[in-house]
Amino acid sequence: MSLKKVLGLMLASRMAGRGGRTGGLGSAAVLGSSVSKKAGMAALAYMAYRAYQDHQARNPGGTTRTASGTGGIGGMIGGIVDSLTGQQGDAGQTSAAPAGAAMGQSPEDAISDAKALLLLQAMVAAAWADGAISLDERQRILDQLDAAGADDSDRRLVEREVAHPQPLDRLLEQVRDQETAEQFYLASRAAVDPTTSANKSYLCTLRGRLNLSEAEVREVEAFTS
Repeated sequence: MSLKKVLGLMLASRMAGRGGRTGGLGSAAVLGSSVSKKAGMAALAYMAYRAYQDHQARNPGGTTRTASGTGGIGGMIGGIVDSLTGQQGDAGQTSAAPAGAAMGQSPEDAISDAKALLLLQAMVAAAWADGAISLDERQRILDQLDAAGADDSDRRLVEREVAHPQPLDRLLEQVRDQETAEQFYLASRAAVDPTTSANKSYLCTLRGRLNLSEAEVREVEAFTS
């Protein structure tokens, strides 16, 4: 497994259910209307979709863990890919190749390993906003990795990051463009329940630190609604 696949899995499962919602990364309508200028977020949504597909292939009849304990992202993220490609395969399944072509390159190629690590660290930092990640939550994350076929190095990396979250200031030093700022916010929001007071405060602070406008915030949040 690669860093990109680990990130995709954490996005698809909303960090093994810690994100507090059962939906996927937005709706096809929202993504389809803005993909030309939001390719960075579309790439993350596509990575999450691929992670979901891989999970389903490994666990036939199973579900990707969410806050409620059951899946629900498949159709939504599948719809996102349909909006990118303009076509749909058998039983609602869309092939990987057209989506990559629609974005001008393979979506995974749009995300470097360094950025994948940064966004994974952003998710962990956000998850710590309410004070801690419980032992049960940590185990759910590791169980999700195991179900996806992660190797020992993947587990060690995630365990290390969860146990020792990077300071937000250090992470934000690596955010040097608007696309990365939007991706950073999307990943952070996907990792937490945005209805709690601690998480609301963290996300508000993060929006300011990333210099996101209200319009940009609305666009990003549409992907995680």
